[in-house]
Amino acid sequence: MDFVHIIPPKTPQAWLDMDALDHNIALVNQKTQAVNLRLATKSIRSIDVLHYIKDRSPHFIGLMSYAADESVYLLENGFDNILCAYPTLDTISVAKTLKYTQQGAVMIWMVDRPEHVAVLERIGIEHGVKIDVCLDINMSMPLPKLYFGTKRSALMHKKDIKALLKHIKKSDHINLVAAMGYEAQIAGLPEHLPGKALLTPAIKLLKHRSQKQVSQRRGAMVNWLKKQGYALQLVNGGGSGSMDFTACQPEITEVTVGSAYYKPAYFDYMESMQDFRAAAGFVLPVTRQPEKDVITCHGGGFIASGAVGVDKAPVVHYPAGLTILNDEGFGEVQTPMKMDKRTVSETSLKIGDAVWCRHAKAGELCEHFNELVCYEGADQMPQGTAEQAINHTSIRRKDVAATMTTYRGDGRCFH
Repeated sequence: MDFVHIIPPKTPQAWLDMDALDHNIALVNQKTQAVNLRLATKSIRSIDVLHYIKDRSPHFIGLMSYAADESVYLLENGFDNILCAYPTLDTISVAKTLKYTQQGAVMIWMVDRPEHVAVLERIGIEHGVKIDVCLDINMSMPLPKLYFGTKRSALMHKKDIKALLKHIKKSDHINLVAAMGYEAQIAGLPEHLPGKALLTPAIKLLKHRSQKQVSQRRGAMVNWLKKQGYALQLVNGGGSGSMDFTACQPEITEVTVGSAYYKPAYFDYMESMQDFRAAAGFVLPVTRQPEKDVITCHGGGFIASGAVGVDKAPVVHYPAGLTILNDEGFGEVQTPMKMDKRTVSETSLKIGDAVWCRHAKAGELCEHFNELVCYEGADQMPQGTAEQAINHTSIRRKDVAATMTTYRGDGRCFH
């Protein structure tokens, strides 16, 4: 069988370690086997990779999309059970999904305000159909002088749900079929933030207390909804950082997982993710050496979203001994790095070599590259230059293409 060799990059490239991805898929399957599995597309952003994971996940039930037009794109590409995680006002895209639901596909829209219901009701009236919706129940934990969680849904208390149900009951073209209670403060908050070691005990304590309140409050709200006569088809929860906890909750029918498959750098700081392997990142070519102990790579600007901090910056994956300059960081189109000669000397980095990096957040990596260059057989980076490392890894399996395109590579951009 011919080997498909990865060409050393002359420009920045994104990489996908298939051995690490397979390891992460198996680990997710093990941790979530008690419930159905829904893939978070915002963390993957590649039709090829989504299909690859789906085909290796026995308890796969569907996708969690992040935009209405993305939902249309996913339906067009053969997926047929989609839960859109965020409320939408994109009436054109919602209408485009109707031909798929009329053919039997499942498409569920998120709501937490009367305005969301009203938009979907108007579409239902116009097209003479009923539209399925999911309640986004806020699982944050407000404390005196501290809001522990994310400010997203308006449905914090039972009274909030009761008020919204009044609007849903008056909407003849709306079906309430699902509920979601996403514990973001547990799933997405690392315990060991860089430079903030003193916060670790407090974060652990808050996450432990939050688990207790989520267990009680989400289950109570779901049971109350069922007593009101709502036959919920699904109850969704969890994320990569809380899949162990969420899969054990009796009210949960499915868990959503995304970032765990790539294991971005941000999750290095999270205790629940230590068994996962880094599976995706990018390679930058060395194009300059302004000083004896400084190299400059072409490419940069890969800072992740969220509150500004060192935890949102990419990290060097290989070789060891490289640090980003504090005064420059990952630049707009070039990134200088300082070499620790005690470590880097054996690799002899020079112009034309490459530096492997990892993005801080999973899906945002794919917004910068058209394709993911796939490789396997490099569980440990070989000795020598980074260029040799990327040049001497190969794809050997018939079921893996040499590259997998991203949304961007398919000419798509969703917001």
